[in-house]
Amino acid sequence: MEPKTVIVTGATRGIGRVIALAFARKGDNVVATGRDGSRLQSLREELKDFSVLPIVADLSQPKDVQNLIDVSRQHFGSLDVLVNNAGIAGPTRSIQDTAEDDWSELLDSNLTSAFLCCKFAVPHMQANGWGRIINVSSISAKRGLPFRAGYCATKAGLIGFTRSLAAELGTYGITVNTICPGFVDGDRMEMVINGQGHARGISHDAVRQEMEAASPLKRFVRAEEVAELVLFLASDYASAITGEDINVSAGVR
Repeated sequence: MEPKTVIVTGATRGIGRVIALAFARKGDNVVATGRDGSRLQSLREELKDFSVLPIVADLSQPKDVQNLIDVSRQHFGSLDVLVNNAGIAGPTRSIQDTAEDDWSELLDSNLTSAFLCCKFAVPHMQANGWGRIINVSSISAKRGLPFRAGYCATKAGLIGFTRSLAAELGTYGITVNTICPGFVDGDRMEMVINGQGHARGISHDAVRQEMEAASPLKRFVRAEEVAELVLFLASDYASAITGEDINVSAGVR
């Protein structure tokens, strides 16, 4: 199969980094983007034997996103897959203690970034008559979490965004889907656990045990398990799947 050109946003850590690694090792051309230049360079060095282009960008800024798309196409000659993974966890606070600036930052990082990337990437996919857009949301978009209203709202917004784009772009051979990871082990989840413990006045271990107990498998999700679904949705095998929000949550609902 011919290698595809894949843009992975939020590729400097966590799920995004693992997704970028998976596409590169599969043999695709990977554009890895994020705001941390040193972390992007570290990823580039780790994948020095593969086809990877790191681009520093603030995806809440239209000029940065336009440059990301233009440089990606100039460098690799095509744009086939867009993985909108960029986002932040935001604060763990009651609604009355959530600052307007925190709310706006969550919208910019988690929702506006996906909108802008699609806005500038879609015309090229339409011209090619083929494309894959995969948005990374969260199981929290469906079940909610206390003290995380802003985060849950932006992740739920991605699901509506996905369904609308799928209906709009299907006739161009473009599929649009959302992945809803559950509690994914890693640094960000540790931060969320600590925040929940502080807000609720319980220990880190108690929060973690509560989250694990919510899963029929009694465990957290591995980032690699999320990446495998992304690879599938980006393939020709998933050509009949669009407008879906698919859980990778170890059974958490």
